[in-house]
Amino acid sequence: MLINITHQKRAFTLIELLVVMSIIALLLSILMPALGRARQAAMVQKDATRIKSLHSGWITWATSHDEQFPTPGYVNRLDFNGQSIRGRGPEDKLANTTDNVHALCVMENLYSTSMLVSDNEPNHNVFVIEDYDYDARDITADVYWDDSLNVDLGDSGDGCNVSYASIPLIGERKNSQWRNSGTSDYPVMANRGPAFGDTTLRHSTTYEIHGGGRTWEGNVCWQDNHMTFEETYYPATSVYRTTDGHVMDNIFGIDCVTGVCNFWGGDTWLVLVSELSPAGEMFPYQLFPELQWDDQ
Repeated sequence: MLINITHQKRAFTLIELLVVMSIIALLLSILMPALGRARQAAMVQKDATRIKSLHSGWITWATSHDEQFPTPGYVNRLDFNGQSIRGRGPEDKLANTTDNVHALCVMENLYSTSMLVSDNEPNHNVFVIEDYDYDARDITADVYWDDSLNVDLGDSGDGCNVSYASIPLIGERKNSQWRNSGTSDYPVMANRGPAFGDTTLRHSTTYEIHGGGRTWEGNVCWQDNHMTFEETYYPATSVYRTTDGHVMDNIFGIDCVTGVCNFWGGDTWLVLVSELSPAGEMFPYQLFPELQWDDQ
């Protein structure tokens, strides 16, 4: 006796497909925010590692230069008795701009130009300089680095090749902090912040680095090379102290203890400086910095 067995192929019903798609959509809605947060945390950590590496390059330089961080004015000095002699002559303080500091460090192979620009950089005027000229150094011609590296954030300027703000090499802060002193309460480099640490700004380009466009958040490197992630311009451990008292220190602003504010105090002040010039007859021993902010 023959038995006829029919094999029937069974397909998914429309309802079953909709259920599966709904489950997938639900899982994605749960996982996507977590993945976004994980990606953001990874970007923050990568940025912190980059800033720490830049500061480590300064520390390396300091070990063979009397504990001083890279100082362009001490490398390309003023003429000595009418002659340009390497290592002789007074410091050319006008050479101590942010771009020259980094150009010197790149020339000395302390770090590369790619390290100077954050992967989270929101400003279209900031980009990696790809063709840094390592052959530019010509000591006989008194040239010690490639001066095509810039820190000009203006829309009509030459562009900026540095993402990170650092202390300007002027005033008391240069004498006391531009060295490998290992201070744990003095920040020397960070993600850029808004002009003078203005807390009234509703929006700043710098808010987009790590703050999601709503507020400033960033990595801060301290004098002893440790890193912190801050959500305020006033880190708890950063305090401006003088013999007259102390105040909370805005790491992007010029703070006052006695009510007399100037560029040359010893408080923290992180910014890009594109040019230095004499401050005038009233301040013959000081320099006036040309500051670069994203929002000016």
